[in-house]
Amino acid sequence: MHILFTRPETESIYLAQKFARLGHQVSIFPILQVQKKKYPPINFAKYASVIFTSANAILSLDQVIPSKIRCFCVGEVTAQQAKRKGFSDVVVAGGNYQQLKEIILQKVNKEDGKLLYVRGEFISHDLEQDLKRESFAVDSIINYTTIPSLDFDSQILEKLNKKLIDIIFIYSKKSAEHFAKLIFNNNLQGHFSSVRLRCLSENVLMPLQKIQWNEIKLFSPGNEEFCLD
Repeated sequence: MHILFTRPETESIYLAQKFARLGHQVSIFPILQVQKKKYPPINFAKYASVIFTSANAILSLDQVIPSKIRCFCVGEVTAQQAKRKGFSDVVVAGGNYQQLKEIILQKVNKEDGKLLYVRGEFISHDLEQDLKRESFAVDSIINYTTIPSLDFDSQILEKLNKKLIDIIFIYSKKSAEHFAKLIFNNNLQGHFSSVRLRCLSENVLMPLQKIQWNEIKLFSPGNEEFCLD
């Protein structure tokens, strides 16, 4: 089976290696390119814990990390980047937003101090507001944004034209909207009747419903291997 992952490469490479070991062909096409944003220096001493819902937020940090501060990560890919960056006390959720929120609610004592949420400009869930509704003190810092890729690269375009891709994973509505735009710009809308589409949610699926797919299923991040059939 030939699988196409569409997240930025830093978030796709772990899955790509995993599925390649299982014997699948894997391609990566980042629909959205990550771009760092300027942000004020972070005084980590003010915070009891820091939260990441994306590896890109960690890769966009330019500061030395205090080794003792606790770090909550949405999944294993993000956790790996956190450890490389210098975090030593890393708590890993199961791979999706709801699991991350639940593990924070279980493990964080509100009396310990403020939480810091480091994130991208565009988010699917507002973790800061969700935690504040639970009476947590939370600050949020945006240290990266995402820019849509101008077009498919030549290798991906060739594979799509030759109908070599069997299954595609889409992770955000913004990605889905731009992926649909690239499909129509390249007159590829008739090339997906044999492709299985996997979307993170009904909301993510909406921009791609005008295209005929062989099969559509929803999935949770971290459970991609259970969504191939």
